Amino acid sequence: MTRPPEGDGSLSSECLVLGAMDKFRGTATSRSLSEAVARASTNSKCSAASQPLSDGGEGFRDAFDGEVHSVEVSGPLGETVEARITMTISPTGVVGVVEVADVVGRDLLKSPTREEALEASSQGVAYLILQAARLGAESVLIGCGGSATSDGGRGCYQILRDAGGLPVPVVAATDVSARFSGVLRYATQKGVADDDLQIVESRLKDVRGLYLREQGVDVERIDRTGASGGIPGAIAALGGTLTSGFDAVSQAVNLPESILRSSLVVTGEGRFDEGSLEGKVTIGVANLVRGLVPLLVICGSVDARVAQIVSHDFENVKIISLSDRFGAEASMNSVCQSLETVVEEEIESLIGQ
Repeated sequence: MTRPPEGDGSLSSECLVLGAMDKFRGTATSRSLSEAVARASTNSKCSAASQPLSDGGEGFRDAFDGEVHSVEVSGPLGETVEARITMTISPTGVVGVVEVADVVGRDLLKSPTREEALEASSQGVAYLILQAARLGAESVLIGCGGSATSDGGRGCYQILRDAGGLPVPVVAATDVSARFSGVLRYATQKGVADDDLQIVESRLKDVRGLYLREQGVDVERIDRTGASGGIPGAIAALGGTLTSGFDAVSQAVNLPESILRSSLVVTGEGRFDEGSLEGKVTIGVANLVRGLVPLLVICGSVDARVAQIVSHDFENVKIISLSDRFGAEASMNSVCQSLETVVEEEIESLIGQ
């Protein structure tokens, strides 16, 4: 493997390309996209490494290797859903890796009615944590993002409280850093009508009071409790730990070391916009790369103003929109193929410099 010379954005034909993609929500998983980058790299005569990434939302488990168990738990409206637990080995023991999106995610409640958006419960997350402990997990790492719920974590809290609390240490890895009242800001994304926001606001006040009264924890004073409909608030109230989803994955898979071994890093997400600046995967990768090697950011769509900010703040980065390059329909329906095409073109361009 040959690294580019200091200050030189070119690549040698001996390059190693790291595919470190986030998911494109509703279109492609982080694993399939990272593997597409790897295929394109080998087609261009480069070595390749694939490392799916996540900020805590959909695809969080994909970043971890281990034995996968399927369990049945309750979904957002109480229906039975199949969820998965990845048992992975860490220096501290067996970790059960789960994700909120797998059990009460938006993909399970894509077009909720007004009533369903308000009724969606986080109970299934508690059952998933309990199942992981029964399967032998010595701790649980839960990706908190992409939920269909806005109940402040009350459903999850009540099940765990009645079961005696957290069965093992639990770490909630969140995709945003919002405090508890921030649940209200994301409620409309989950189908809550504007006229019903006051109902959600009132519920959040009640739940905050419940946590304070029963556990002595004021979740409004804790960063990240407002992620994933407030589920991290329930975890924090019961004594769990909250952390950045991207940081949790990066540390677990030793992403900084993978970047140091690479000649080119390719990352991206479905929509590159202002939300990307709030601890999402793409900016997390950019912060780790920081000009060490060329960084190629390939996204489904790109907000021009955000792209300008990132290009100014980070050196040796190129940002590409698949919808601009191929059109919205092709970039949605043939995302992996489109990604491969762009990666091959960019590698050939860099090698030719």
